[in-house]
Amino acid sequence: MNWENDLSNFSGICRLFPLGGVVMFPHAVVPLHVFEPRYRQMSADALASDRMVTIVQPRLVQPTADLSGEPALEAVGCLGRVINHERLKDGRYKYLLVGLRRVRLHKELVVPTLYRQAAGDLMDEIEDLDLDASERGELLSLFRDLAKQRNMLDDEMTSLLDSTLETGVLADIIAHSLGVPIEMKQALLDEPLVSVRVRKLTRVLRGLVGRPMSASQGDRTYPPPFSPN
Repeated sequence: MNWENDLSNFSGICRLFPLGGVVMFPHAVVPLHVFEPRYRQMSADALASDRMVTIVQPRLVQPTADLSGEPALEAVGCLGRVINHERLKDGRYKYLLVGLRRVRLHKELVVPTLYRQAAGDLMDEIEDLDLDASERGELLSLFRDLAKQRNMLDDEMTSLLDSTLETGVLADIIAHSLGVPIEMKQALLDEPLVSVRVRKLTRVLRGLVGRPMSASQGDRTYPPPFSPN
């Protein structure tokens, strides 16, 4: 969990990988299967330099389309680093991307690449004194109950929940693993203040514990299965 400490080579320019239905959080892992030509180019460029890619969600409520025809994107994404990859014979890629930090995208750039790029600022995790041990305890207890109910509590997740990781880190891993509406996940990603994020997530978990899981609401495993682009 020390990936976020090594951002010295982040240039401030984000290679954008818009993935509808996928919100990546810091500290979580997303397996990706890349086959579109523009994202093959993006992957090759990342692997040849800093190995960084930014996962960002297309904006759910789209404004009037502009001449580019490209969908508008959310203002906050997650900067990730490729930690393991395989280039297939036909040029496709499979790789694991670990979330590093939230990033606020403030200006999309005019670039010669097939894929989109934007200038972005790393968002600081804001710890405060307003979060006490009982709130951490409730968050973890609720998630344990939900994970047991939905057969998500494997050895890796149990080890994470029993660890001394910071509460903000655990909240992000939990948020990433939940099968909840995308707008709910995006709201959690948008929030840099740990106490606010933990309380929002706790309210979500209170609503999920004991509720039957619908076929369309399946929770993600950790790490989740490979995602196509």
